[in-house]
Amino acid sequence: MIRNLMIVAFCWSLLAGAQTAYPLTIRHDAGETTIAKKPERVVALGEELLELLIPLGVKPVGYGSSRIQAARLGEVVSGLTYYSPSQLGPAIYVGNSMQPSLEAVLSLKPDLILVWGTSEAIEGLKKIAPVLAWEFNRDPVTGWRTAFLETARALNQTQQAQKVLRDYDAQMRVWRGRLAPFVAKNPRVTSLFLYNEQFTGVFGPKFNYSIALARLGFRLANVPGGEIKDGSYQPVSPEALATISRSNTDFVLYIRAKTPDGRYPELTSERVLKTTQVPLYRYELDLQEPQGGPITDLRRAEKIARLLLGR
Repeated sequence: MIRNLMIVAFCWSLLAGAQTAYPLTIRHDAGETTIAKKPERVVALGEELLELLIPLGVKPVGYGSSRIQAARLGEVVSGLTYYSPSQLGPAIYVGNSMQPSLEAVLSLKPDLILVWGTSEAIEGLKKIAPVLAWEFNRDPVTGWRTAFLETARALNQTQQAQKVLRDYDAQMRVWRGRLAPFVAKNPRVTSLFLYNEQFTGVFGPKFNYSIALARLGFRLANVPGGEIKDGSYQPVSPEALATISRSNTDFVLYIRAKTPDGRYPELTSERVLKTTQVPLYRYELDLQEPQGGPITDLRRAEKIARLLLGR
């Protein structure tokens, strides 16, 4: 009997060790926040922050985004293109992710707010509820992983988060393995963003698409003569694009978003690229696609792999 009680007590101690103890203080990209109890009403301000909740099965009561055209302040979010309505749930739209309506956020009585680390609204949001602010691009190696694990800890979901990461790593190894023969023959990639006739940018090593390509084994190649000072991106002229050749890159991955009417009109930069004779691959961008996260990274890896392998 005593032995059985000891076993039960030991099992309970293991379970207790897996639980989050409150109050809990978490360091984030805008300071420290103490959370008094397990959050039940979360507001997520942006696609990147929603990406931290969906794999945990947590649906926010409020959602802010600058990328959804159809959403109306104070109403249930509509107009999603990247996530499904079932993933978000019946969240209320609280405005632009970087400058949300504080009144709309306050009306939802949140007990945790997730916000991008450079938002000017952070100080105002702190007066409403505990805030966790994250900026994935500060560390291209760990990226969103720290934000995901710490957010999960705040929500008492550490075990689920660890399972998500194990599954993520296993699936990423699958895509890296499938692409290995292609990478061996074509290791250098130039990553471009074709936005409109006025703007084409080349991505540097700190940009999310570049990070995704590096995780798959590719080496980033810049446009000849170009310099990306902060490592993120740099505008590039059609004249510079014309200097791309097989001597400085193996292929070009260019990211393009559809026009509002669903078309891909050919741009000057695209016509110039075709004259270089360098293999070109178009990555069709959803404008609501986050910078990165446990869902987006795997979607992006699969999309890149199928694009390059022709299936």
